[in-house]
Amino acid sequence: MNFRFPFLNVVVLTVRSFHSTQRLSGKKSNEHLLNLLATMPKDKSHVARLQSERQAKKVTKVKYPPGTVTLQVLGSGVRGAPKSLYMFTDQSCYLFNCGEGSQRLAHEHRFKLSKVEHIFFTHTSWGNVGGLPGISLTIQDVGVPNITLHGAPGLGDLFVAASRFIILKDLQVNHIDATSPEATFEDAVMKMNYITIMPDETGKLPRSATNSPIEEEDVTNYYSREKGNPEDVPAAKRTRVENNGDVNPCSKAALAYICRLHPKQGMLMAEKCVEFGVPPGPLYGQLKAGQDITLPNGKTVLASDVRSPDDPGPVFVVVECPDESYLDNFVSEPQLRQLQRQNGATELDCPKVVVHFTPTELTRHPKYQEWMDGFDADVCHMMLGFTKDGEERRGFGSLAVHRIQHQLHLLDSEIFPHLPFDLRVDGEPENTEASELDCQTLTTYYLRPLKKLDLSLIPMLKPQEYVDESLSQEGVKPSLDALKLTLADAVPISNKVYPKLVFLGTGSCIPNKTRNTSAILVELEKDRFILMDCGEGTYGQIVRFFGHERAAQVLSNLVGVYISHLHADHHIGLIGLLQGRQHSIERTKSDAGPVMLIAPHQINFWLKTYHYSFERIRQYYTLVACANLFEGKTPDPALITNLNLKSIVTTHVRHCPNAFGVSLTTADGFKLTYSGDTMPCLSLIDIGRDSDLLIHESTMEDGMEVEAQKKTHCTTSQAIEVGRSMGAKFTLLTHFSQRYSKIPIFNEKSFASNTIGVAFDNMQISPNRLHHLPHFIPTLKLMFADHCEEMDNKTNKRKLRQEREEKQKQIQRSANS
Repeated sequence: MNFRFPFLNVVVLTVRSFHSTQRLSGKKSNEHLLNLLATMPKDKSHVARLQSERQAKKVTKVKYPPGTVTLQVLGSGVRGAPKSLYMFTDQSCYLFNCGEGSQRLAHEHRFKLSKVEHIFFTHTSWGNVGGLPGISLTIQDVGVPNITLHGAPGLGDLFVAASRFIILKDLQVNHIDATSPEATFEDAVMKMNYITIMPDETGKLPRSATNSPIEEEDVTNYYSREKGNPEDVPAAKRTRVENNGDVNPCSKAALAYICRLHPKQGMLMAEKCVEFGVPPGPLYGQLKAGQDITLPNGKTVLASDVRSPDDPGPVFVVVECPDESYLDNFVSEPQLRQLQRQNGATELDCPKVVVHFTPTELTRHPKYQEWMDGFDADVCHMMLGFTKDGEERRGFGSLAVHRIQHQLHLLDSEIFPHLPFDLRVDGEPENTEASELDCQTLTTYYLRPLKKLDLSLIPMLKPQEYVDESLSQEGVKPSLDALKLTLADAVPISNKVYPKLVFLGTGSCIPNKTRNTSAILVELEKDRFILMDCGEGTYGQIVRFFGHERAAQVLSNLVGVYISHLHADHHIGLIGLLQGRQHSIERTKSDAGPVMLIAPHQINFWLKTYHYSFERIRQYYTLVACANLFEGKTPDPALITNLNLKSIVTTHVRHCPNAFGVSLTTADGFKLTYSGDTMPCLSLIDIGRDSDLLIHESTMEDGMEVEAQKKTHCTTSQAIEVGRSMGAKFTLLTHFSQRYSKIPIFNEKSFASNTIGVAFDNMQISPNRLHHLPHFIPTLKLMFADHCEEMDNKTNKRKLRQEREEKQKQIQRSANS
């Protein structure tokens, strides 16, 4: 049966077997992909064109087994990083799990997401599915018409719950219930068996989902642009549904996948044919087909003499034992034990690789170790789990983040501190034995034609190379020397140390290599934090910036989270953050209670649906509606007490329904205003009067006012003018379009007052150092001269195009008159 939902083209399928024809995709660079997705929401007219091009390029595939098959780790699964396995062949690509942050790593390391049409999930936890909404938006915009999710029943509910802020009108999402006893998957590459594993306390898996215990449904379209007042948006529709008070038991199923590649005949070796005297012609075809031949001279040539050996089709297995409640059922699962030599498995049935998404400490359990020991000694065990307790391993997988941070560090070592080394550094000895087990991004295993592990592609940090790259740019060295002298004489605009800000995400719409989506961590006073917005990967950004130990302390002291509006790039990281904070509380043995979640009340539908369909999270937060903090209303005393604020005020801003700006004043009188996403907004100016600091979105460059208005965002000069109008002492710009991957385009005259700054990811700033930021601009433009030149060329082309279009309009008007 097919179920279709408004605003979302989702198809939930119950199947007994599934046979797939894979799809060839056109080539698209990641840079072009980011240009397509640079602003949000998008004009979707290009999607139909891309889908048409994709269909036109598609050819009828010969059903032959692929010549190359490779398993490659996308996300290593260390705490704060995604866990995801990428499988690619010369025909098609697949994902196993899709953790939060997967699309950012995929972009940096050039994984071809546009060729992925099947994603297999081992367990419906946020660590496995958190990156799915973002990746779905990405592949939709490059023309992929459909994608199939394989996993536990109810997986499609994720998109139903997110259908107001994950708009997939041009992508059909199919869901295969992999727990169905007769369900299998087969295509031209492999045949796969699904194995269901349940925790002991759940017992037999129910064959139908329970009623979703959601009390309200959010019917708001968050991508309708402002029409009149935001208050005119219809309220959420109330729906009475049974509440059983627990997570849907269907979502508890863990899945293991036994994958067998189809056999592939050996390749005909022309040099061997010549050596055996075989003349070109039909005899080549017979030998290639495996037939022995007799030459005219009576000599017999065996096909095995002139062909490479046949590949019978290796087996690999992907498993997850989520926690100890699954362990007994996992290690005793008959279909998995049949793959072990000690239980009668043949050479062909023994897997070459077992990929473990199991938490690392559980793999050390004696029962799990005994199960692993049952496989042949030469089996490669690839571990992608995280460690819940004890020492955390490295492996975030991004080089680009460290590259730009080392370069910005040249400007100011305190504002741009070095990040903890989460990857192996050039020159550091390699622990080969550990690397075979604890996988890093780009850990690779070749299943065909070779069968071997390859560690040579794993990213390795080269700090000196990054520094030399900047210092080699013309004019950078003398500019840095001049900057030091300038900063020594610069006059602070404040002597306060708090609030301290760490920018965790300064880009818009989707993450790129150097700018993640929106998130700002504010330390209101020593060890009292509030987070402003929470884009995908925010939890990982915190761990990467502070390191595991300090991050646990920070998250334990996180007392508030503010969500400005319900576009995905501002809140999709919230579930991962809540779970990461809870882990930190347990790790530090803190007595911290639920975090105060200040957000549009419509977020409740998304969070409650996830809570009842997948994992319990509602106990981790207390919701305070943004609308309850309007000027003139008395805020909840517990909120003011927990945050230790003098005041906090919100207002509607001009972006989408239920979009808010906020202004808060700390206990020592520092006034901070944050715009969220908005066009120039009078009500924001009103609540932000005489702010010490305004943090304002600056999505687009000057000259793009028409597009900015269409997208309900601001240009640089518009954002600066808002700060001047409210009398802000300093304006800090953020939320840049991803077309400006390093620095945005701006008029330097706008920074002449020395009260304007530009935010970067992993930038930490206190009020007493804000005055440094404007002085960085000249050196930044030299440091990233190539990027600036590229952006200037694009700007000039855009202006020429606009002039041509205007001339054409004038000609048309003259003709009509």
